[in-house]
Amino acid sequence: MAKGVPSQVQDAPLAELSRDQLSVFLFVALTPEETRTLVKEQRLSIPGFRSESLGDVERCDVIADEVRANPVAGRAVLAALEKVFERPPLSLLELDPECADDLLDVGAGDAPVALALWRVLSDRNPAVRKTANPLLDDLARHYFAPPEAPSEGSLPQASAEEDPAARAELLAGALARKEQQLRQSEEGAEASAAEARRRSEEQREKLQGALREARAAESRAVEESARAREELGMARKEVAATRSELEAVRALDATQEAHRARVESKDLSARVGALETRLERARERERELSEELSRALAGKQGIHSASPGPAAPADTEPGDAETWLFPVYTREFYDSLDRWDRRIQRGAFKQAHLLALDHRHPSLRAIPLEGLPGYYRVRVATDVRLIYRRPERQNTIEILSLIDREDLDRYIRQAKTRG
Repeated sequence: MAKGVPSQVQDAPLAELSRDQLSVFLFVALTPEETRTLVKEQRLSIPGFRSESLGDVERCDVIADEVRANPVAGRAVLAALEKVFERPPLSLLELDPECADDLLDVGAGDAPVALALWRVLSDRNPAVRKTANPLLDDLARHYFAPPEAPSEGSLPQASAEEDPAARAELLAGALARKEQQLRQSEEGAEASAAEARRRSEEQREKLQGALREARAAESRAVEESARAREELGMARKEVAATRSELEAVRALDATQEAHRARVESKDLSARVGALETRLERARERERELSEELSRALAGKQGIHSASPGPAAPADTEPGDAETWLFPVYTREFYDSLDRWDRRIQRGAFKQAHLLALDHRHPSLRAIPLEGLPGYYRVRVATDVRLIYRRPERQNTIEILSLIDREDLDRYIRQAKTRG
């Protein structure tokens, strides 16, 4: 195909053809093996007959019916044509109806006719495509119509110039030929009747075989239905057992949550007591400094004399400043909250607050995410996890997302891709 020259063809709209037109096109364009492959790939059949027993014409009819009922199936036919012929002929030329007539007249034999028909049926102009209909109708009548019975000639008559003896001899010969034709017709009729009886027997045997297969299929269906009902009963029992286990797990989780809440409450109470003690010490130190300042002002050295600076108490204990991290709530975290109810949301903020106070708190049970350095997860509920990250050399903690436990692997893959 020349570069820069647009193709003048499209996918042939096979569904526009009549049944006979499309069937005869398939008959002349494809080999019996190719139509057999199409029937097998499309899983086409005629009720009461096996697909492998269909003749060439019957296979073409079945494919034509399928394409007309489902135009998308025509893509398989076009693919078979492309495999055999690669592309329609004269695809770079724009045809008008006159050129299409010339192209169809030039074809001789099955393959050229198929190529010419394919080119015309693939044209973008509907008027061009319609020019193929008469030839397709002729081909359908040629290949599919039953043979016409030969017309019987009339008895020969002697001309007026012949004598009576010759006329009688000719008449006797004509009568003999007529009797022979009648005997042959009777023999042919008997043979046709015998063939019809044979075909009737074969058809009856096929129907009986189909009936036996249908009864066997019905028996199998009854057995499968019984097994399905049995499996359904077992499945229902398993569902009931699973629900019982789920209720037990939920009850256990509720107990653990209550225990954890009590532990956290005690821990918070202890922290409050420690803070109150530190506050009292700070107030006492403030009073000492105030008294010391008053004594210094009352001395003889005057207001500009040096006074001892406030020294840090020796018994200062490490407090929350050593473990406290600044929480950074990301947009991803706020977006992930929308899918959860208020109870889960409160639990997420509660865990995030505890992470900010002390990320090493034993009740958090933080677990690092495999393959993601600095990423951790903590439990919020039975199947809910809070994902957070601790940046290196920063006094912050990033609250990333609230996800279902089953989505952990997908989250890790996405985080690796983003990283």
